[in-house]
Amino acid sequence: MSIFSFFLIVLLTCLLWTAACTAAAVRLKKPLLRRLLLTLGFLAPLLSLLPFVAFTTILAFVAHLQVNWFPLAISIFISTIIGSGLILLRGTQPDGGGWKTVPAANWSPLALFTLFLLTKSVTAGTILYLNQTVAAKAQALQNEAAILMTTHLPLNLPDQENAEGLYRGASVIFEDDDDAFQEIVQKSSKMRTDSVDPEAIAFLTRYKDTLDLLRQAATRPVCRFTRDYSRPSVDMHLPEMQFFRNAARILAVSAHYQASVGNMPAALRDVSSIMKMSLHASSEPILISGLIGLSIDGIAVDVLIDILPFIDTDALSLLKRDDIHNFLFTPPSLAKNIYGEESFGLNVFSIFGTGEFDQWQLASLFLDTLNVPDSIYQQNVFLNPALAAYRIFLFPQDLAAYRQTMHSYQRVSESSDSYAAKQTILKKIEDDLSSGRPKGFITALVTPAIGKAIENVEKARMRHTTALVAIAATEFRIAHGSLPEKADSLVPDFLPCLPKDTFHATSRVRYSSKDDGVAIYSVGPNGKDDGGPGPEMDNGQPKTDDVGIFLRQAPPV
Repeated sequence: MSIFSFFLIVLLTCLLWTAACTAAAVRLKKPLLRRLLLTLGFLAPLLSLLPFVAFTTILAFVAHLQVNWFPLAISIFISTIIGSGLILLRGTQPDGGGWKTVPAANWSPLALFTLFLLTKSVTAGTILYLNQTVAAKAQALQNEAAILMTTHLPLNLPDQENAEGLYRGASVIFEDDDDAFQEIVQKSSKMRTDSVDPEAIAFLTRYKDTLDLLRQAATRPVCRFTRDYSRPSVDMHLPEMQFFRNAARILAVSAHYQASVGNMPAALRDVSSIMKMSLHASSEPILISGLIGLSIDGIAVDVLIDILPFIDTDALSLLKRDDIHNFLFTPPSLAKNIYGEESFGLNVFSIFGTGEFDQWQLASLFLDTLNVPDSIYQQNVFLNPALAAYRIFLFPQDLAAYRQTMHSYQRVSESSDSYAAKQTILKKIEDDLSSGRPKGFITALVTPAIGKAIENVEKARMRHTTALVAIAATEFRIAHGSLPEKADSLVPDFLPCLPKDTFHATSRVRYSSKDDGVAIYSVGPNGKDDGGPGPEMDNGQPKTDDVGIFLRQAPPV
């Protein structure tokens, strides 16, 4: 049964009550009791409808919810006023005599009250039916969330092919010397191949075997951690994610050090390990995992670009080996992470729809979204009916809005459209989420900010592209003694053509020669050329929106 049908039954119930009270009142001999019953017949339906009107008014004008049922609720309220008034007016209109001659005197109070009780029962049954429908749908969401999560998990391979145990082992070892570990991690962002910290070298020497554990883990085909994916929850603990990023930074320091002492095979091996680690980190279908993977991806590209000036003829073949090239030719993606992220939201809908969600926790979540004073939520008389009404009247629309939003994000993440086309769609999605008229409370609360994440994916893809151009420029340097002044010099001997700029559909990647190197970059999300990146260690360089790399000239012998 639809909500519209429910409100029509409510209207009929109210009118039957008024008619029944009117028929009974005109039969009373005492004027005071007659007036009291007529008043009760008129006011009781209106008072029973006031909570619906108040609830929908809050939804429409305080919470600014798109689906609020206010027009229907106020229409039924006004119809009840008009209908009850007409019943009273026509039913008590005397026909030339006393109360015995009024039309209502011919109405059967017993029949009217029986019809009233019947429609009242239908109304109560409709409420129970709608409630059970929501509960059944919410229960099914638990299975859907589990299937959605497990479908996108890494393969469940034997332990000897799963990197989980090796990563956990390395993590435990580093925890015993956490202060030194964190100190090197903090210094890692400022280290370069020509400026490796002596304390970092001592740390690398002390934990040589542990670093080998990380390298060995990176060579394994999958990394699947032991978790209860059958009940995905926002409370799921992911302690490994931060360790992934910190371990990648330690391997970055190792790569810098190996390159500084001329051990290019070891340096490139560490770069390859970081690249594979980024794939392991992003393999779990959780958005935070994908974002950590993108972060490690950026670390790998940064280290590679920093050691390219140290590449010589002997190391060139190592640079062009399949693992590094395959990684750079494979565009990063968050598609499966967004699919998995949807399961967290579905689980929230499930525990709320089945009544497992603690009402006070839910109320605290809604306070900011609703902009309703705390004092209202401290009233059980308001909270319990309000939550019940929300589940019955708004839950289906809220769930549909969440599905629609997440599916739109998934289509964008999988799309091969230009960035401008994606940006248009993302802006519309996020305008809907951040507007003053949300489609649903839970949708607004649990939908993550995926638009920025998708933009970061586009930036990572562009960095892969510019890194491939940097490798071609390095080949040119080895062949001709210096980096090319113009990108045209790379085509066709070192590149088949200059790649397109993802952020500017009609342009190619920029190649700008500078005093101490070349900037290879895209114009970035704003579509404007801001001059490209400069040397990473130049803290005085202006911030730009451009996306790419700065490749230094070969260091002095």
